[in-house]
Amino acid sequence: MSDQFLDMIRKRRTIRKFTEEDVSPEQVETLLEMAMCAPNRLNHQPWHFVIIRDKAQKERMADILRVRPYLEKAPVIFAVCARPEVSPTWMMDISAAVENLLLGATAMGLAGAWIGAPDTLLWNLLEESLHDSLGIPMDVRIPTLVAVGHPAEELPPHGKHDRLVRTKVHYDRWGELK
Repeated sequence: MSDQFLDMIRKRRTIRKFTEEDVSPEQVETLLEMAMCAPNRLNHQPWHFVIIRDKAQKERMADILRVRPYLEKAPVIFAVCARPEVSPTWMMDISAAVENLLLGATAMGLAGAWIGAPDTLLWNLLEESLHDSLGIPMDVRIPTLVAVGHPAEELPPHGKHDRLVRTKVHYDRWGELK
């Protein structure tokens, strides 16, 4: 595995401040391709994506979730949706897709923030609103959003070993540490 690839993973950080520069349709298309390259159970691919650029829609979402200003300022929001009946592992499948999308954004010089708290009060209100305003069928879940744009801030990459917490690794049996 190349050091360049490992460094790119370390560089991926949650960014909530974006410049005014737009994300091009070609960049969105590439991010969608990266997301859909994600592993998923039996290749069922339960995901669907709604690309949101409408300012009023982004403001409504920010109002409901009470997250300002990054949700409304991001040039593009990916509403990551899934059909639960397609796969019992739909939540894991879309999580892998979101990670691919975020890594793709980092590799392209973009940045993103993963937003979601399914089955909480505010998220349920948001999901209901998105079903109505975006015409998403009621059998489709919307467990997460991803805000993407050009970063207006830069966070340092994770250090080579600052995320590897040895006490969270167990060998053969819980509590067996090396």
